[in-house]
Amino acid sequence: MSVSIVVRHQGKELTLHAEPGAPVAPLLREKGLLSLPCGVGKCGKCVISADTEPCAEERALLGERGIAAGLRLACHTRAAEGLIIEIPEAQALRVLTRFSRSDYPFRPLVERRAFKTAEPSLGDQRSDLQRLLDACGARRHALPLDALAALPAFLREHPAGFGLFHGDALVGYTASERPLACIVDIGTTTLAALLVDLAGRRVAAVRGERNAQSPYGADVISRIRHQTEWEQEGRKGENPLRRAVTEQIDGLLRALLDEAGATEVDMLALAGNTTMMHLLCGLPAEHIGKAPFIPATLEAMRLPASALGLRSTAPAFLLPGISSYIGADIVASLLAADAHREQPPFLLVDLGTNAETVLYADGVFYACSAAAGPCFEGATLSCGMAGQAGAIDAVFPDPETGLRFTTLGDAPARGLCGSGVLDAVSLLLETGLMDETGRLEADGSPLGRRITDDALRLTDVVRLTQRDIREVQLAKAAVRAGIDILLREAGLSAGDVSRFYLAGGFGSALKPESAVRIGLIPEELGERVRVLGNAAGFGALRYVTERDAVAGALSVIRRTRYIELSAHAGFTDAYVERMLFPERE
Repeated sequence: MSVSIVVRHQGKELTLHAEPGAPVAPLLREKGLLSLPCGVGKCGKCVISADTEPCAEERALLGERGIAAGLRLACHTRAAEGLIIEIPEAQALRVLTRFSRSDYPFRPLVERRAFKTAEPSLGDQRSDLQRLLDACGARRHALPLDALAALPAFLREHPAGFGLFHGDALVGYTASERPLACIVDIGTTTLAALLVDLAGRRVAAVRGERNAQSPYGADVISRIRHQTEWEQEGRKGENPLRRAVTEQIDGLLRALLDEAGATEVDMLALAGNTTMMHLLCGLPAEHIGKAPFIPATLEAMRLPASALGLRSTAPAFLLPGISSYIGADIVASLLAADAHREQPPFLLVDLGTNAETVLYADGVFYACSAAAGPCFEGATLSCGMAGQAGAIDAVFPDPETGLRFTTLGDAPARGLCGSGVLDAVSLLLETGLMDETGRLEADGSPLGRRITDDALRLTDVVRLTQRDIREVQLAKAAVRAGIDILLREAGLSAGDVSRFYLAGGFGSALKPESAVRIGLIPEELGERVRVLGNAAGFGALRYVTERDAVAGALSVIRRTRYIELSAHAGFTDAYVERMLFPERE
């Protein structure tokens, strides 16, 4: 026996069915209606409106004002006949689609050869494939079955066109005069897709969206758990996490092509962390999430796009990774930073749930991944949120009011994103209203009067609590300890590092001075910061369009020494040391 639940979302009303007393969160997640950032009912982010009796956890996480307004948490709401749920409207997410520009030797990995096939006849009964191979001057092919199936109709409609080659192998064909490539950066939080005009060497269109896997958790461990549970339960068909991301990429590809007035691309390049690449390919990620952290594969792959569930006959290139927690996105970011070319010592950090850090010195790449948690992305903070309209993204001192701030989209403040959090913590330290241990200390100043009930009040609804500050401490200590360990392993000091590259959305948004003030990055590197923008996207583009970039990426990987911080003898001490904030000078 099941009960009926009414769900109101985006102006529509849906009726769902569930077992009486069953949690509604998994049902809403499966329908793609709601994200579950933590996946375990602790973050307080799966907010809905419902007329139910609140539990103690909801009261603690939402506060009495939220409870009085009818807010509840999906993870603590149980199905009952006649239950009506309203899901708040999702705000547009800021997705980083720009990337740094650079001149490099341009040669696409997939090359075109014009062809004109002879018309078949009783005197020429060569197969369609053979006629295409002969017309292109190809010795061999690697066409998938769907491309072979479409070939007879294609050649009769387009006897002339272009063969697509990877090396000496024919990997596709097209009638389009315009060579295009689609570059996809598969982030844990967001997906960014770029359509690149290969002839004009320019970006023709960009699209970005929240990762469609977000309902299954904000971090990779949550998603690994869901994939593993689904497989262990013996579910049939395609894993929903894979289906979510492949359908999303296909939708982005179609939208980009429509915007550019095109029908097909010559190739795709895809990069993401190791878990994202496993979920994309349908590979088991179970062993990534537990010691000794072994992935199924880290190798580069060339697959038919159709094998990934995409409506395309083009080849798809998946970039290689380094380890379970230093993935293809970091390899791509290193290409964006010219790491495959000789240069002085540098640091590269991609700040996120896992802060992937790479130090280059004397021909060796030292790499580690620090478990910063989703703090910088807002998931574990009381008023934290992603980079959406209404997120406080920058905080400044103000002599009259104590502080002022800006919000994304100039919308009314709804919460704090990562860059705003760092600014707020930095301001508290600089004014002496927070000591090196992270303890808030109110006084009679305009800013000090904003500190009440162990929290900094930015607005009537947006606060930075003492608990939030502890979360920031934990995250920044992990990141900084990782940097310290890499410098120690290379025998360098921070002053020996010539450049500090910041990759990713959060890294591109933060103010270096705030990061230095809270001790997230070394003081010596504050003025050596170089923002790479969408480094993974730009690096993936270089991987498939730069002469010898593939060899360069493999060289970087071979010269990388991965350091597992959880097994490093000095990490715990470094972590504890970096828990404290730098003292006020």
